[in-house]
Amino acid sequence: MIKLIAVITATAAFIPAAARTAADLFAAAPAAVIPTLAANTRLDMLDYFRSGLPTASANTLDGKSRITALADDAVDVQIGRDSSMQLVMLPGRSDTIVAIVETVLTPIADSSIRYYHASDWSDAKGPALPGKADFVEPERSKEARTADMPTFIFVRAEYKPDEHIFVFTNTTAAYYAESDRPDGLALMRPVLKMKYSPKKFTPVSK
Repeated sequence: MIKLIAVITATAAFIPAAARTAADLFAAAPAAVIPTLAANTRLDMLDYFRSGLPTASANTLDGKSRITALADDAVDVQIGRDSSMQLVMLPGRSDTIVAIVETVLTPIADSSIRYYHASDWSDAKGPALPGKADFVEPERSKEARTADMPTFIFVRAEYKPDEHIFVFTNTTAAYYAESDRPDGLALMRPVLKMKYSPKKFTPVSK
């Protein structure tokens, strides 16, 4: 089994990036990129999902994980009860970019994104998550300058493969008790739909 995994991983490394799918990259990713799931576990997870089985697989956190959705350019994984991950293929200038979107679901849903070059899994530069200013309604930006805005925000990121966009949900309100919420939260949009580019996320035109 170990030899088979090595052969599959080595073979996947030489498949041209343009011809690879998110499932290929999910299987071939180094342990440093997806440390919570061993390589053979990822192969099992793909087999279970493709076979329509609800079987969960052990992760390195002593929990159970399973794939919840699979598209050509994205793999959705429920890492555990309180966390999830997406592996997303994105267009780059000379190489496909792999984004690893990790989301902690409790106590407040919050995401982070890491970027890698698909050809060699080296670190890649990529846009940061939207900040407070991005969520403020454009016509209310003047009000926001003097409003009681939250000191920081929590953002959940999800890639939608059918639309090839990212959806960013502002989950900051859950951090506050109803009576303590800053007035500036009312100036902020709950959701942003944005397209990826190597330098920034751009709002989707209405």
